[in-house]
Amino acid sequence: MRRRRRIVTLVAAATLGCVPVSAATPAAAAPAETAAAPAETAGDGLRAGQTYDSFIVTLRPAVSGEARATALARAARAGIDTVRTLATGGELLRVDEPRDADGARELMRGLAAIPGVAAVEPDLTVTRTSTPGDPRYGEQWPLWQVYGQTDSAFRADEAWDTGADGTGVTVAVLDTGIRPHADLAPNLTPGYDFIADPANTADGDGRDGDARDPGDWNDEGDCGSTAFSPSSWHGTHIAGLVAAVRDNGAGVSGVAPHATVQPVRVLGTCGGRDSDIADAIVWAAGAPVPGVPANPTPAKIINMSLGGYGPCGPTVQTAIDKAVSRGISVVVSAGNSASPAADHHPANCDGVITVGATGDDGYLASYSNHGDTVDVAAPGGWGYWRDNDPAHRVLSTVDAGAREPAGDSYGVMRGTSQAAAHVSGAVALMLSRRPGLTPAQVSEHLRRNARPLPLGAGWYNSPHPIGGGLVDVARTVHDVTGDPGGECGVCGGSAVVVDVDVPRDTPGAVYVAGDLSVLGAGHPDWDPGAVRAMRHVRTSSDGAQTPAWRVQLTGLTPETTVHYKLTLGSWDRVEQDRGCADVADRTVTLPPDGTLWAYATVENWSGVAACTGL
Repeated sequence: MRRRRRIVTLVAAATLGCVPVSAATPAAAAPAETAAAPAETAGDGLRAGQTYDSFIVTLRPAVSGEARATALARAARAGIDTVRTLATGGELLRVDEPRDADGARELMRGLAAIPGVAAVEPDLTVTRTSTPGDPRYGEQWPLWQVYGQTDSAFRADEAWDTGADGTGVTVAVLDTGIRPHADLAPNLTPGYDFIADPANTADGDGRDGDARDPGDWNDEGDCGSTAFSPSSWHGTHIAGLVAAVRDNGAGVSGVAPHATVQPVRVLGTCGGRDSDIADAIVWAAGAPVPGVPANPTPAKIINMSLGGYGPCGPTVQTAIDKAVSRGISVVVSAGNSASPAADHHPANCDGVITVGATGDDGYLASYSNHGDTVDVAAPGGWGYWRDNDPAHRVLSTVDAGAREPAGDSYGVMRGTSQAAAHVSGAVALMLSRRPGLTPAQVSEHLRRNARPLPLGAGWYNSPHPIGGGLVDVARTVHDVTGDPGGECGVCGGSAVVVDVDVPRDTPGAVYVAGDLSVLGAGHPDWDPGAVRAMRHVRTSSDGAQTPAWRVQLTGLTPETTVHYKLTLGSWDRVEQDRGCADVADRTVTLPPDGTLWAYATVENWSGVAACTGL
């Protein structure tokens, strides 16, 4: 059966703007408790060319029940239906015929003139903030890659060495829902579907306890689409970045592989409404929502990889305030418009951690929103000058279906959505070590330990600030545990990255053997199978790409010289020269501060390719 959908252009607006409007005309005498001041006035998030059919009216706190009923009855006489009361106290109203921006303003002025009304805002939409595109851990460059040009790294792998893994922390992922992917299922807890409009759900019903993602594909003409758009499985991708299971012999690892993910469905086939999102925030925080069962497992972190143009309205801000007051950190994506994040919400709401994106070159991603509204940055993929090759995007869990679910798979995306998910995972690592951190403390630790990104107008340097810079998870976890120096080998910035070019037909993985104890690797010196490199595609400044393996060595003692060889995991498969002789030891010296990049080229392997001589 073809799923029901309401095709209206308003959902293509992808905004969540708030427009409380002052009364335009004198109102009838109001009850004494509500006559003191006009409705609140704020910025206008409406856009020409879009239409709007849903509005939120917030009444003054002192309004009596009789005055509330009178106000809603007056709206009803004007042909406006009351849909429901929100968890924030606002009333969701809907008109039969969508209004353009001017018509919406006129309607809102009329609503604002009703006695007792404090604010009026459009109930608009947000969309996901990424674009679709541990055997595969080597492809997860955000977790381990060091950016030599910026002397920075996200360093989730080093944070794991402290024992931080997300245990005991629940992350609510407000998104498209989730698929019960095998790489996620052990870390899932029941969530909720908050999409109230059955025409936007794709599963044919409204709110219920089933947060599974049925797919958000669109045919041409649906929700303003100009061509067929396959299902994104965006919520599953975000959940995998936060907490995919580690060391299970399959797929990928999340940043916080022992954290719990609570799927909260707010984005349907045509995006998401702020009325649904606000209720979802309140529910995820463990506060009551009218008509919805209580959340038995409230989250400690709320991830919202979504957003749209416009100011932060009182409804969403009130929901965020409720969450923060309960000790929940709210992480949101900055947006993908390459514009000031201050113009987009919920990135511009108070009390949230707003996250911009960097690429796999360590610089501000070309699409990322930016500015002082952004708190920190994290890997989002693609980069400032990279092309759109999949190797430059972010790998995670998805479903294989182009429309309906078809089974577990893995896929790449890029965006500030992915950056926000990485930060939510980082916060989970922090809270697994110090559960008592407040949202303000979490934000402060992230900013204080971030690596500032260079500004300027050069080939790499962006002229736009992006908060405190790139999150350094290892450095931050050591800071929150009260041990800023500790045993974090990369916290001081001393590291060696070796890119190894190998024959294209090389069978199997590449390893490093050498003075491993000097590096704190936890392996005996010269163990031929000790340190495995990760598959990598090296891109030079002229865009040329070379298949390679990458090894990152973290030095505890700067300026130490390390001797090593490259092997295929055993001494009978050590690299040889063209004369079939073992190559001499390679050497590399740890820098006094910063990151050293070294390159090695292997022409032959003992026991693999025949030694042909000169």
